[in-house]
Amino acid sequence: MAERLIIDMHGDRVIGTPRDEFQQSYADTCAIKSQQIILNEFGVPVTEGQCIQYSYEHGWYNGDGTSPEDIGKLLSDGGVPNHQQVNADVFDIMNELSQGHKIIVGVDSGELWGNSFIEWFRDFFLGDTPDHAIIVSGIDTTDPNNIMVYVTDPGNGDHNKAYPLDQFMGAWKDAQCFMVATDSPVPSTSEAMANFDYEAGHIDNVAGLNYTDFQLFYDLSDSIPVFDISLETPIYPMSSLVDAYLDVAYNEVPFEQIFTGYEFNDYLNTDVANQALVNTYYDSINQINFSPEMSWETFADMNGYDTISNDYYEDFLHDSIDYFNAIGDYNSALYCEQQLHILNYCDSYNVDFYDTFYNI
Repeated sequence: MAERLIIDMHGDRVIGTPRDEFQQSYADTCAIKSQQIILNEFGVPVTEGQCIQYSYEHGWYNGDGTSPEDIGKLLSDGGVPNHQQVNADVFDIMNELSQGHKIIVGVDSGELWGNSFIEWFRDFFLGDTPDHAIIVSGIDTTDPNNIMVYVTDPGNGDHNKAYPLDQFMGAWKDAQCFMVATDSPVPSTSEAMANFDYEAGHIDNVAGLNYTDFQLFYDLSDSIPVFDISLETPIYPMSSLVDAYLDVAYNEVPFEQIFTGYEFNDYLNTDVANQALVNTYYDSINQINFSPEMSWETFADMNGYDTISNDYYEDFLHDSIDYFNAIGDYNSALYCEQQLHILNYCDSYNVDFYDTFYNI
């Protein structure tokens, strides 16, 4: 008789032959296993059996899976704060990954695993049927025409398996693009975090762009829908923003040209985008080493400007970038370039920089 895994529900021991370290022990413990894997990465040495027992005792598991609203509670009680999000998008995933955070998403397992006819049948007659939780571990944009999403899947024990972005999005969409992400990065004791900059709190480059440029795309992503199903043939405005991102990353177009010729612009909500970009603008101010001699006020006095216009502030930023590069302060120059891109957005959408960003 083949050996099978028997877990002591009190969590004291495992008897028999353990399965793959990434594979769940029962058909309905994917969310529990995903949380256990993350807890282990954060240095919490718990077993799946202990997590099952704890979840059962707290009413998060009764032998029939874990409800979405309860995913993350094991992490919280294990000392790993986290947050949930519904209707997230690929930029939300990239944002969390760039900060070293761990991510669990809900998916339709059949659609992810490629049971296309069965999933079409289920979706047609039953609607979307999310039934599985997995960990997203990375996104590969090396080939912009074939973006891959890497996942750890407790359902089959796959670790860092790559799926085409379209296939992943189809499966994730069925779960209303639900995700849970940790609030902090994995500790430095993890081998995978050896080169992570904990002082900055993020990686320097996100899928081919400086983190400062990625922030702007992330802000814009908050202001457009992932899907537009109001038309007879649904369209995906978010995919247009992804296209723009990759075109900039691969030097196909400069940033200022993304505001023409890309479909996402037809859906962009400037009120939402403005608020997100304002927050980024004020974060960037704190990253720039403006001395009194290099301030806007000094620049305005020297040039006889008594008001701020988009054009005047653009001149100021160009001078600042040249100055910071000349003295080797590349970080300040980078954040000045980020503000320059915000001005590109303002010019494209007739947003007054002074009223919207500077004077609030």
